[in-house]
Parts: sequence; structure tokens; C-alpha cells
Amino acid sequence: MNHYHLHTFFALFLILFSCGGNQEQAAETSRSARPVMVAQAEVTDLSDARTVSAPVVAYRRVYVTAQTEGQVLEVNFEEGDRVRKGQVLARLDTRRQQAQLRMANARLLEARQNFDRQKKLFEQEVITPVEFESATLMLEQAESDVEFWTVEVGLGTIESTIDAVVTARLVEPGNTVNTNDRLFTIEDHNLLVVRPALSELDVAKLQRGQELELIFDVFGDEPFPGTIRRIFPAADAISRLFTVEVEIHQNRIPHVIRPGYLVRSRFILDDRSNTLAVPSEAMKIQNGENFVFLIKEDKAILTKVERGIERDGKVEIRTGISKGDKVAAGNISALEDGSDVRIAGTFRRHGFIE
Repeated sequence: MNHYHLHTFFALFLILFSCGGNQEQAAETSRSARPVMVAQAEVTDLSDARTVSAPVVAYRRVYVTAQTEGQVLEVNFEEGDRVRKGQVLARLDTRRQQAQLRMANARLLEARQNFDRQKKLFEQEVITPVEFESATLMLEQAESDVEFWTVEVGLGTIESTIDAVVTARLVEPGNTVNTNDRLFTIEDHNLLVVRPALSELDVAKLQRGQELELIFDVFGDEPFPGTIRRIFPAADAISRLFTVEVEIHQNRIPHVIRPGYLVRSRFILDDRSNTLAVPSEAMKIQNGENFVFLIKEDKAILTKVERGIERDGKVEIRTGISKGDKVAAGNISALEDGSDVRIAGTFRRHGFIE
């Protein structure tokens, strides 16, 4: 073998030896790498919320009752009809009251004539002051009787006190009603509200004017806007819960809202809607400080972070890592700063995803 061939053979031997060494080193590194499950730092909603169900109700509901007794002569509206303030809902038979009114007017005329005569006699000092005072009292009583029976006759006409919708009609023509019998229920549907009840701990975190989401069961899971209109000042004596009145913005909802619809009101007690977070399993506490293992180029880099709230198995990360960063979220007790790692899957709370 000449010198040239000997030199070539020696070079090939060095290359093969070098390649074999690198493969053995890579295999050794692979065997020493610790398997980990990873999770991405992602922006999520960690808000503290309460969802409470309650039906839609009209803000104003009026129970129309009879204020005098009598037979119902006419009923002009039924359920679903819209009425204006002052429109006649029904009329009662007031012929007896009208007769009493005519009698009262006759007595009033007589009392006035008597008063005029007694006044002249008193001015002429023909009668005593006591006699004139008696005539005055009789006149006042007669005027009072006329006023009373005028009101009684007027009460036979049942009018709407507000612009409203008739939601219940409880009488028919021919019925006889007594004073305080309920005749109609009318509601103002221009302002609809929902009144869920919450605990004192939750109410303390809410305020008037705060917006929230309303989910109507009849319309699926699409949220619609609502606003806290008022918070009742005292808790219910039995349940110890506070009523929160929420206004429904009907002009911002492309559906007809009816009283009685069931609504789920989602109250935000602590708004953390855009929060960078990692699973709580990714956190490592060392010497009273918070760390995560940031995965970069198959290395676990111990990285200090500032943590915030922990909720629903996730921890808020304020500083230290960024959105999209991968962190170890499983088997972190076996890791040290700079450890070689092998990604075994994506972390989830029950098992992992390859």
C-alpha cells in the first residue's frame, strides 16, 4: 500500500469513528432526557362569575280593583290588548249610586236655601248665632253628601292608570263585584327586568350601572346585554339573599322578549377576562418565589414569574413569560434548571394528548 492509499484509509477511519461517537453521544443524551408534558401559556378568562336564573317580569304591574260594588255592564279589553292611560277597561252598573246622587243634590238645594234665609235673619239679629251655625253645618253636610255620591258614580267607570298590556282579565259582563275585587292585571312592557337573588358576599362586589350578560333559554346560548338597575337595600328575611334588578335592553335584542321567559344572568364579580395563565401544575415554588420550567430547544429553563390569582386550576402569570411560551406541566419535580427534556405530550388535567 503506497503512501497515498494509506493516508486515505486513515481519513476514512477517523470519519467513521467520529460518526459513531456522535451517534452514541446522541443516543446517550436521548436516554438521559426526562419526559415531560407541556402546556402553552395562553390568554384566557379567569373572571369570577355567578350565573343565576330568574324569569322576566314587567317593572310596573298594576292590579285593577273595583272601588265600589255593582254589576259589570261591559268589559272592553282582554288579555294581550294594549291600553292607554285613561281608557275605560270596564263599566259597572251605578244606577243606585246615581239615584243617591240625585237625592243628595236635592238636599243640597234645600240646605242652601235654608242657609240663605238664616243668614239674612242672623244679619238682622233675628236669630241667635247658634241657630245660624246649625244652618251652616247642614249646608256643609249636604255638600259633602253630593261629593261622596259623585265619587261613587265615577268609580263605576274602571280606567287604566298607565299605558300597559292587559295580562289578566278576571271579570265578564254580568258578574257582580264587591269593593276591592280584582278585575284586571295590567303591565308596562316598555321596561322589562329580571330579579335574581344573590348572597351578600356576591352583592358586595356589584354596583348599579354594571353591565352583564343575559342568556335566554328560549334563544339558545347567545348572550344579550343587560344592566344592573338597582340592588335592593335589604335581604329577604327567609332566604337571606339580596334581590338584584337587571334591566333588559330590548332595543339591542333582535327578538321579542315576553314576561315569563327564563333568563340566566351572568354577574362578573372579578373581571379577569384577558389573563395570561398556565396550569397550576406548572408552578414551582422555591424559597418563597414562583418559577416555571420554560421549554426551549429541548431544555427546561427555570424561569422566575410573578403570579396572580389561581382559579379553575389555572394560575395568572403577570410577568416572566409570554403568550405562546411552552412550559413543563407534568413531572416537574424531576426537573432542574437546564435539564434535557423530551416532550411526551400536551398537558390536560385528565391524562395528556400526544
